[in-house]
Amino acid sequence: MSTAATTAPVTLFPLHAVRLADGPFAAAQRTDLAYVLGLDPDRLLAPFRREAGLPPVAEPYGSWESIGLDGHIGGHALSAASLLWAATGDDRAADLARALVDGLAACQDALGTGYVGGVPGGVALWESVASGGAEAGTFDLGGAWVPWYNVHKTYAGLVDAARHAPADVTVRALAVAVRLADWGVALSERLDDAAFARMLRTEFGGMCEAYADLAELTGDARYAALARRFADEELLAPLRAGRDALDGLHANTQIAKVVGWPAIGEADAAAAFVRTVLDRRTLVFGGNSVSEHFTPDAAAHVTHREGPESCNTANLLEVVRRLYALTGDTTLLDAAERQLVNHVLSAQHPDGGFVYFTSARPGHYRVYSTRDECMWCCVGTSMETYARLGELAYAHAGDDLLVNLPVPSTLDWAERGVRVRLASTYPTPARVTDVALTVDVDAPTDLAVHVRRPAWALDAVELTLDGEPVGDAGERAGHVTVRRTWRGGETLAWRLVAGGAAERLPGDDAWVALRWGPHALAVRGDADDLVGLRADDARMGHVAHGPLRPLSAAPLLVGSDADLAAALRPADDGTFVLDRGADDPLVLEPFATLHDARYTLYLPVVPTAADVPARRAALAAADDAQLGLAARTVDAVACGEQQPETDHRYAGTGTWTGATDDGRHWRATRERFSYRLADPEGRGAVLRVTYLAQPGVARVLVDGAEVGTLEVADSAAGTRTVDLVLGPFAGGDADAPGGRAVAFEADASNSTPPVVAVHLLTGAT
Repeated sequence: MSTAATTAPVTLFPLHAVRLADGPFAAAQRTDLAYVLGLDPDRLLAPFRREAGLPPVAEPYGSWESIGLDGHIGGHALSAASLLWAATGDDRAADLARALVDGLAACQDALGTGYVGGVPGGVALWESVASGGAEAGTFDLGGAWVPWYNVHKTYAGLVDAARHAPADVTVRALAVAVRLADWGVALSERLDDAAFARMLRTEFGGMCEAYADLAELTGDARYAALARRFADEELLAPLRAGRDALDGLHANTQIAKVVGWPAIGEADAAAAFVRTVLDRRTLVFGGNSVSEHFTPDAAAHVTHREGPESCNTANLLEVVRRLYALTGDTTLLDAAERQLVNHVLSAQHPDGGFVYFTSARPGHYRVYSTRDECMWCCVGTSMETYARLGELAYAHAGDDLLVNLPVPSTLDWAERGVRVRLASTYPTPARVTDVALTVDVDAPTDLAVHVRRPAWALDAVELTLDGEPVGDAGERAGHVTVRRTWRGGETLAWRLVAGGAAERLPGDDAWVALRWGPHALAVRGDADDLVGLRADDARMGHVAHGPLRPLSAAPLLVGSDADLAAALRPADDGTFVLDRGADDPLVLEPFATLHDARYTLYLPVVPTAADVPARRAALAAADDAQLGLAARTVDAVACGEQQPETDHRYAGTGTWTGATDDGRHWRATRERFSYRLADPEGRGAVLRVTYLAQPGVARVLVDGAEVGTLEVADSAAGTRTVDLVLGPFAGGDADAPGGRAVAFEADASNSTPPVVAVHLLTGAT
C-alpha cells in the first residue's frame, strides 16, 4: 500500500450507476424525493404558459415564483426530477420530468422564437436587452429581477434532463434546449463586447456553465464561444493574477459564474477561486458568506443572524466536482466531504423542508421551507443537491476504481462487469468507522482499488482482504491501494479512526469550533422564540427573525487548540463531552442532526483563565450595543444587498451601489430610490438612516411626506447616523397595507450620500 502524491484526471460514474443504501445520505435523498414529487407540474409551468400567451390551467406558486423570479423553481424542479430518476430509478420522478419538458416545449412552440421562460414581460424585456437599451444594476436588468439568472434555471433543467432523464425525455429536452440556446446566441450577437460586458453587471447565474454544457452535448462551436463571453473578466482577472478581490461581493453570484470555467480553459482560475473561498472564507460546517456576501469582517459571522447560504455550498460543490474530474485532487474531496456531511445534511429537516441561511451566531437558529409556500433559490438548489449525494462516492481513473466516500451504497460498473457493495455506518460519528467493500465480477478481472484516506483520519488506513492484511500494491495521491485479479465475492475492509479537533473562526482566533472526524459539533440551546421556524410565503420568511441571544451567554472556553481537542470525548448516547474541569462538562452533538432548536457552533475562547474577565466584559459591551438596536427594530433594509432590497420592494432610477473596505454595502442616486418597510402594528416611530460621510444631499420621505434631509459637504471617514421622527402611521396603502414607503431623492445639483442601512424603530429608547 502507498499514499504517494500523484494527481491525474478521473471520471465520475453516472448517477444511475450508484445507489445509496440505508444510512443518513439515503434518508436525506428519500426526503428530497418526497418533497419534489409533491410539486404540481401545472403550477410550475404557469409562468411559462403566461409568458407564451397560452391560457392558464393552474395558478402559479406564490413566494418568489410570483414576485419576479417566476419560473425559476420550474427549472430547478426539472433538474431535480431528472437527477432523482437517475439516482433512484423512481418512475414518478421521470413522469414529473416528462411533464415539465412537454410543457416547456408547448410554450416554446407557442412563442415560435426559440425562447421559453417565466420572466415577467420577458418578450419585451429581452428585446430591450438585445437592443442595448436595458439599464443594468447589480440585480436588475431593464427593471427585471436577475432575468439571466432566472432563465439559466430553464437552461440547466433542460441540460440535466438531456443528460439524466429517460431516453424519450432526453431527446425532447435536448431539442428544446437547442432552440433556446439558438435564441440566446441570436440575442447575444446583437450586442457588441462593451454592451455585453455592461449586461454582465447584473447577476446572470451559471450562463457560462449552460453554454459550455450545451457545447459539450452538441459540439456546436457557437455555444462554446458564448460560454466564453459569459466568463466575467472582472472576476477572472484578479484570480489569474493570484489576488483575492472577493470582499464585499455577493457570494453566490460569483460562485455560479465559476462553475463553467473549467470547461472553457479557465481551470486554474477556478481552482484559485475555490482555494480562496475554502481557505479564507469557509466555516467549520463548510458554508461561507454573511447575509449572502463575502465579508472582510470575520466577526460578522458570529454577530449576524444571516449566516452562510445553502445555494453557495450547492454551487461550490458543483465547481469542486468539475475540478476533481480534471485533477483527481483529493484535497477537493476533503472539502466536499465537509460540506456534504455538515452543511448539506444539516440544511434539510428530516420531515422535509430546506434551510436558506445557517446562522453561525451563538444561540441562534434556522428556519425551514414549507413545500407549497416557499420558493426560495435555496429550495431550488437543495432539491438538486440531495439527488446528487452519491455522485462523489466513487470514480475511476482508466480501469482503476477509486472509493472516495465510505457511504453505504452499491456501484454497477457495467462497462467492466464489476459491481461493488459498500457497507458502513458512515457518516454516523464514532471513534472508529468500519468499512467493508464486497466486489463481484462477471469474470476474473484485473482491477486496482484505491481507497481514500480522508484528512480527518488519525491513523493510517490498513486494508484487509477477506480478513488477511494487504501488502504494498501501488500508489495514488491520498489513497491506499490494492491491485489484484478479482474473482468475485471478495471483501476489502478497512477502519477510519476519528478524533477531536479545534478549529478557529477564519480571520478571528477569538472564536473556536469543535469537530469529531468530519463532523462539526454544536451545543444545543433552548427551543424558545423560534419565530418562523416553518416558514410561510412572507417576504424575508427565509430569515430567522426571532430574538438574538446575548453573545455573553455562550460558554466561554479556555485553552489552546490542542488542549480543547484532547478534552473532547464521545459519550455513549451519541453526544460528545468537552471536559472543562470543576465538574462543568460541555455537551455537544453533531450539527447535522440538530434541528428545531437554537445552537452554538462557535464559542468564545481565551488562552488562560486570567483572560476570562476581560473577554466577558467585551462580550457584554457588544451585547449592549447590538441587542438594544435589535429590540427596537420593527423592520430594516441593508441597502445595496440583493435580497433585502428585493424583499422590501426596491425601486429606483439613476442609482448605483458599492461596498466599503470593511464590506458594508450602500446605494446612492442622482434621482430617486425607495423601499417598503413592514409595520403591521403601526409601531414605527423613528426612521434611523445610516449613510457614508461622502458629499451629497438627499431628501428623506416617508409615505410621501418629507421627514428630514441628509447633507454632507466634505468627505470624511466612516458613517453617520440620523434619527428622524415620524408622524402618525395611517396604515399604509392598497399597494402595501401595513407598510411604510421610504424614499430618498437627490436635489438638482447633487447625488445623494451613499445610504448604508435604514431602520424603522419604535420610539422606546
